[in-house]
Amino acid sequence: MNMSPLSSVAIGSTGGKAAPLMLLHLLLCAVFMSCYSDETITIGVSQCSEDIWRYKQNHELQVGCYAHNDVKLEFACAEDDDLKQIEQINYFISKKVDALIVAPNSAVPLSEVIEKACDSGIPVICFDRKPSTDKYTAFMGADNYEIGRTMGNLIANSMGGEGTLVEIRGLKGSSPATDRHRGFSEALARHPGIRVISCGEDNWTEASGSKAMEAVLQQTYDIQCVFGHNDRLAMGARQVALAHGLTGIRYFGVDALPSSGGGIELVQKGILEATYIYPTHGLELFQLAMNIVKGREYKRVNMLHSAVVDSTNAELLLMQYQELSRVSDNVDVLHGMLATYFERINTQRNVIICFICVLLIIMGLSIQAYRLYLAKVRVYEEVTSEVVVPLSLDTPHPDVPDSFLDRFRNVLREHIQDADFNVERMGEEMGMSRVQLYRKLKSLTGATPVELLRKARLSRGKQLLESTDRSISEIAYEVGFTSPSYFAKCFKDEFMMTPGEVRQGESCNV
Repeated sequence: MNMSPLSSVAIGSTGGKAAPLMLLHLLLCAVFMSCYSDETITIGVSQCSEDIWRYKQNHELQVGCYAHNDVKLEFACAEDDDLKQIEQINYFISKKVDALIVAPNSAVPLSEVIEKACDSGIPVICFDRKPSTDKYTAFMGADNYEIGRTMGNLIANSMGGEGTLVEIRGLKGSSPATDRHRGFSEALARHPGIRVISCGEDNWTEASGSKAMEAVLQQTYDIQCVFGHNDRLAMGARQVALAHGLTGIRYFGVDALPSSGGGIELVQKGILEATYIYPTHGLELFQLAMNIVKGREYKRVNMLHSAVVDSTNAELLLMQYQELSRVSDNVDVLHGMLATYFERINTQRNVIICFICVLLIIMGLSIQAYRLYLAKVRVYEEVTSEVVVPLSLDTPHPDVPDSFLDRFRNVLREHIQDADFNVERMGEEMGMSRVQLYRKLKSLTGATPVELLRKARLSRGKQLLESTDRSISEIAYEVGFTSPSYFAKCFKDEFMMTPGEVRQGESCNV
């Protein structure tokens, strides 16, 4: 439908770094408990529509089911039709499913049948969207009001508080469209210099965005920004604007799908200015359903945390998604192979469960390893930036806390001009052997002492090129290089441009 993935372990969007490992432990516990159950639990899943976001969530629900051989998921899609969804939910009620997971297409029309399911003794978990009734067992979803408010403030600031802004709304009567519009409108109310044209409310497709933009262009071509309640609406509007020869409009959306052609990739390529992650969290949704069915403790309201995606973090999020997709694909392949194999030989189900346990453990370790890699990247950037950037020739450096990295920064500051300063002397200054220093820095930053020293000298050189009128040769010697030509070579390898090009760029800017 209208929202996005940056799935269960997207950076900053899981509500805590320990979430994947906690989930792994819950899945493992569920695996061993399921070995002793002979009754089949049936969970009905009523999706309001069929799209990439819901396909991803359905897949995550199925992955959660891998660890429960006593659970069967049955999916139904209403294709944006209230009457069809009511009919499908009535089918689940007549079948007496053990739990019902439902994304109401519209809030009011679906309320009566949701109440009917609850009155029939079936636990109902609403996700992504809410009905107009309060009679349901639990809810899981993001704060759509906050999404609208955040995007409103972001866009208003990018416009400098003036200009024309088009808001293309989602399906009329759906809680995400209503709440996002409310938050967006309240944010824009503080910017009277911005003219807001609100339109749409047809559905969540690109075609709806195109239709709304065509109507807007009958009124005006003077448009600075477009905010679509999801990425597809924004992209539909963009296609129409380009067909009319309009360029320079900035587009904002919601969803941030990490898959090919999704919102994160569109931001990375500069097609969308920014988007907002709406996580699928199918694994957590499945666990919530199991907690309710098994009579375990659960929270009635489960709000999912998320964040804005812009040019500063899109590439990193795509890298993480690719790693997690690789792990997920391995889970699917192994699960399929095991299912086919053990169906053929009709062996004990516990053997299958053991294999799945091992795979879940591997998945948890993969996530931990990837987090360790990201942590090293952050520390490396911290060392090479905080060590080098503050190196002013005129301003004394304040005292810093007596920690390993702070001491290492001070050592680089003191000796960055010394061409003879090497790893052995660096170790002496730090009170460590060369091997100890190498291992310590490599474990913390992922880089060697030599790499960090060269990075510091080059960054200092770039700073001097940009802030002084010294010659390139003078700067090369000042930052510890014995040859200006070698400085120029290393500089180009590091920054993809020569020292002379840095100076030319400054001249052009002036």
